[in-house]
Amino acid sequence: MVKTLPDKYIRKAVFNAVNNIVVDTITIPCYDTRVTGKVEDNYILMSGQSNEVDKSNKCSDKWESQILLEIYTSYDLQGNTGSRLLADNILDKVRELTDTLTLDVASGLEIVTQNQSFPNDLTSTTINQIVYRKFIRIEFLIN
Repeated sequence: MVKTLPDKYIRKAVFNAVNNIVVDTITIPCYDTRVTGKVEDNYILMSGQSNEVDKSNKCSDKWESQILLEIYTSYDLQGNTGSRLLADNILDKVRELTDTLTLDVASGLEIVTQNQSFPNDLTSTTINQIVYRKFIRIEFLIN
């Protein structure tokens, strides 16, 4: 396999598509693996990537790549009954914006197919907060 690892190009395409989107009048930043700077109540996290070499074609290998995006929303617990609506709306906007990504031409890589899946969401409650986490996994076949 002599093709460039697609990780940084996938992250760049995702970041460019979803960073600072506005959902329900709230600007939603995107981060790579962890939140930096001011602690945010709502954000998108590029939380994990993986790759496998697809050797099914004799002429050239392909990458089977995936990235997991986490949609994070949190609310003060006191007086809040909790609603996943904002998380749902952010996820739907991210789904729309990442439906057809393209990689930087300089990478020499091209997305052949792209699929989205939506793993189970998580809800947690602490002494002070309610946290809703929704996920979207984007899988790529890259030539």
